[in-house]
Parts: sequence; C-alpha cells; structure tokens
Amino acid sequence: MLGDLGHARAPPHARARAGPDAATISGMTDLRGRSIRTLAWLGDAEFEREVRLRLARRGDYPTDRLHVLKARVVCAEAQAELLAAIEPELDELEAGVVRRGRNINLKAAGRGARNVRAYRAATGLEALVAHWFLGDAASRARFDQLVAPRLEQAIDAAMAGPRPPRPV
Repeated sequence: MLGDLGHARAPPHARARAGPDAATISGMTDLRGRSIRTLAWLGDAEFEREVRLRLARRGDYPTDRLHVLKARVVCAEAQAELLAAIEPELDELEAGVVRRGRNINLKAAGRGARNVRAYRAATGLEALVAHWFLGDAASRARFDQLVAPRLEQAIDAAMAGPRPPRPV
C-alpha cells in the first residue's frame, strides 16, 4: 500500500499499534491542562533537571558530591523557602496553580514524619514550574525571572555548606 508521497504505508492494524505519529504529537492536548498531580510530577523532574544542569555548569565534581548538593536544593524545605520568596510576585493564574498544588491530598506517610507544610509548598512550586515550562516563551521567562536567580543563590549556599563525608 503506498501513501500520498509514494512511501509504503503500514496496514491499518499495524498503524494502530505503532503509537502516535509526528502530526498527532504536535497536535496533542496542552499538558498544562492535565491534573495538578501530573503537573507537579512533571515540574519535579524539570526542577531537578535545572538544578543538575546548573550544578554541572559550576564544575566537574565527583558525582557523589553533585548528588548531595542537588539534594540540598531540591528537598521540600528548600523548595518551600524558594516558593515563599517568589510568592508575592506571582500573578493570579500562577498563584492559582500553586494553590491547587498545595491542596493535593498527600500520602506523605511513606516519606516519614517530614514537614507536611513544606512538602505541600514544594508540590505547589513543582506544579508551577511545569506550568511555566509547558507554556510559551513568556511563561518560561517567568521562571528565568523569578526562580533562576534564587536557584543560583540556593546552589551557592549548598556549595558553601559542609562537604559530604568521604566514603571509607
């Protein structure tokens, strides 16, 4: 069977299993419309990616040190502090995303007796990060404007803190 451009096309039963093609992907639903849990999940990954990239740009450190530094910046308490710093500058839509993220019913018992308030704030920040990264260039610019400078300060503080113990 030949397609419009003379290329062989898979039979209909094979196309159904092959997954979406490029045209389908580009027309996919705006991911910012997904559940707030999904936004927080995506934002968690994007936030950690940003921290990892910024740490890697600082130098070629042993990976165990990079991991400790990253953990200091991406922990719930550090994210809650970052959110508290930017919250007064958020617009109504952004504040709404944070509020929805904070209100997720948490199952944090598996994480131990950690600070639930900080964990909720971190979830709100992660949802907001996804909202920005999944939006247009202006949305991404909000991350660069509000979060990036504070993220660099948090990395500076993490690097200035005590060095992790060397494995024996």
